[in-house]
Amino acid sequence: MGISFFTTLEPSLVGAWIPSFAMVLIQFVYMFIYKEVGRRATDTSWYGAEDRRNAIISTLLQVVLLILSVFVPLKAGTVWFWIGSVIYVAAFAGFIKAFYDYAAASVDKAAQGGIYRLSRNPMYLFFFLGMAGVCIASVSLWLLIVLVPFVLYNHLLVLSEERYCEQIYGQEYLEYKHKTPRYFLFK
Repeated sequence: MGISFFTTLEPSLVGAWIPSFAMVLIQFVYMFIYKEVGRRATDTSWYGAEDRRNAIISTLLQVVLLILSVFVPLKAGTVWFWIGSVIYVAAFAGFIKAFYDYAAASVDKAAQGGIYRLSRNPMYLFFFLGMAGVCIASVSLWLLIVLVPFVLYNHLLVLSEERYCEQIYGQEYLEYKHKTPRYFLFK
């Protein structure tokens, strides 16, 4: 019996929603515990019209991902489940570490310590990898079809954030940007 990549969409108690919502929950927990960090991370006052459009599309895609995950069962017991689970757990740990290091950073400087020495955008990267792990563990092309444009629109926001950081932090950020990859191995 083969696995269908277009799974039947039906609510499941043990579904993709569990790891998907866990990724979002971590964001809210950190923003609740570290209120100043939450304000800094969600400040969009500098957005231009294109940034606002990209952020709205990104948010809508994330909502679709979360809603869709309620209707996608995990494929427990399959090799896909185990591969996806390993990717997810590693990404989840990295995601928590990224939030911790961001919270530990000085509010008047760009985060550059801890995991930020290896990547300028570890929160984004680990969220994407975690959701990719969910796609694999559920063997769901439905989730993947939404995840790909979500990643692309978030990448556009990352590019905007980097331009903003250049304006705010100047030469210090330019040096950091020069020596630290955007997404670990990818400049």
